[in-house]
Amino acid sequence: MQDHSQSEQDASDEIDLVELFATLWAGKFLILLITTLALALGAFYLHNAERKFTVKLTVSQVGQEQSGPNLADLGGLASLAGVSLPTGGSGDFPKFQALMKSEELAMKLTDDHRIMRSVFASEWDDAQNAFVQPERGQVGEIVSQVKYALTGDEATDYRAPDAARLANVISQSVSQSEDNNTGFLSLSMDVVDSEFAAYLLQKLVVETDNMLKEDYIKSGSQALAFYQDKIVCDRSQEHREALAKMIASEEQKQMLASRDGPFVAEVIMGPSTSLTPTSPKSTLVLALSIVLGLFLGMAVVLVRSALKNKETARA
Repeated sequence: MQDHSQSEQDASDEIDLVELFATLWAGKFLILLITTLALALGAFYLHNAERKFTVKLTVSQVGQEQSGPNLADLGGLASLAGVSLPTGGSGDFPKFQALMKSEELAMKLTDDHRIMRSVFASEWDDAQNAFVQPERGQVGEIVSQVKYALTGDEATDYRAPDAARLANVISQSVSQSEDNNTGFLSLSMDVVDSEFAAYLLQKLVVETDNMLKEDYIKSGSQALAFYQDKIVCDRSQEHREALAKMIASEEQKQMLASRDGPFVAEVIMGPSTSLTPTSPKSTLVLALSIVLGLFLGMAVVLVRSALKNKETARA
């Protein structure tokens, strides 16, 4: 009895599949029409979309981490004295990566008119020679009203471009990726204006390196004075030898930090721009258009068939 019921269920499933394919085949011209329309919309988008290029810059850390004498106890004394003992060299590379997207760096970049007027081009008014709130069109008003209805969030007051806004734009538009084998850091941007992107990436590297250099010169002077003071009164031969090495090392680092040129990171490759646009991806857009068109067409055919069957059953 159970085997008979199972065979009836299998037969029913097979009939349903046959009917499904028959329905889709009957509506093949409608499916083809909807797929063609979806493909046409995808092609229209590609013809009107802005072409973006990828600008890439590769950065390497300057120097290598140097192992020095273990002066953990002096480090504790230095902390009590309010002195920060610098690490310098490649140990500052992670700090370099974090500082590049910080508001502190953006504060320095706000003085660069080319960067500010390019990043916030839609808000710059040549007539007033200032940033002004861009006019919101009907679409913007509708979006604002819908957002308020759904979330209760009212539109915020206009905020002129500043360090916080610039840091947010840089954080979102500049991608960082570090090669685990070489330690090289790659910076990239997908932009329409590749010339400006190349300028901005180089500016980020140079200004971040300069900030770390200035900070090191300041902290290095404090550390050097601390070492020199300790070597005078320390009676341990081992500590005196270690302090002498540390003094020589810090003097060398300060000399390198005082010279022109990179301190923590330097550009080794680029900036280079991709030969062809990397966005939008034409093949992907067209493929998605076809797939979505097919699914939408099949859905329309099945819904239409179900409605017809329902009307027939009522009659």
